[in-house]
Amino acid sequence: MRTISVSAPAQLVALALLADLKADLGIADSAQDGRLNSLILDASGLVLDYIGRPVLDASWRDVIDIRPGDARLSLMLGIWPVTKITAFGVHGAAPFTPDQISNLDIMHDSGIVYPPASGPALWPPGRYIVTYQAGYIAPVVEGGAVVEAGTIPRAMSSAVLIAAKAAWHAADRDPSLRSESEQGTGSSSWVAAASGAGGLPQEAADRISRYRSGGLR
Repeated sequence: MRTISVSAPAQLVALALLADLKADLGIADSAQDGRLNSLILDASGLVLDYIGRPVLDASWRDVIDIRPGDARLSLMLGIWPVTKITAFGVHGAAPFTPDQISNLDIMHDSGIVYPPASGPALWPPGRYIVTYQAGYIAPVVEGGAVVEAGTIPRAMSSAVLIAAKAAWHAADRDPSLRSESEQGTGSSSWVAAASGAGGLPQEAADRISRYRSGGLR
């Protein structure tokens, strides 16, 4: 199978809200908004890199070959969750009509497509070409107000917040230290980035592990 980007996201977007990060940090003013937004973007990049597959809303095209003598119960699209199939066809045959596409049995969360209930139970041999929209929509904020909530899973946005807060608190620390103590005030310690988590704290990595490339559909 080949997955081709038709209209991939052009740039990194924030997967969590500035207001949520400020609430978690107990910050009420806007003096640090620029820095906090940068931390959210950096953390969003770490989360996307750790997941290791496209998860943001875009248009895709898959080319899926079923060899002669074979048949499949389902077609598995390369990107998920699938929000809409816009074109579906088999090489050498007329493309599906909009009504035929609407009758496809689609498991949107996993990107699995079954034949229409009114047709054969299996997909016959052929080259299938599927154009579709898939991925999560990031929140949109204008003038400090959320104008579109988006569809980013809570686990992803919370992982971003965890990573951004860790970066905020670690800004003035020696990166080689993992704890510190001060006479008369006690001691404190913090968690370093998890090994193999691409710079994410372990708690953040744990929350999004199921979304990783090769994870459960």
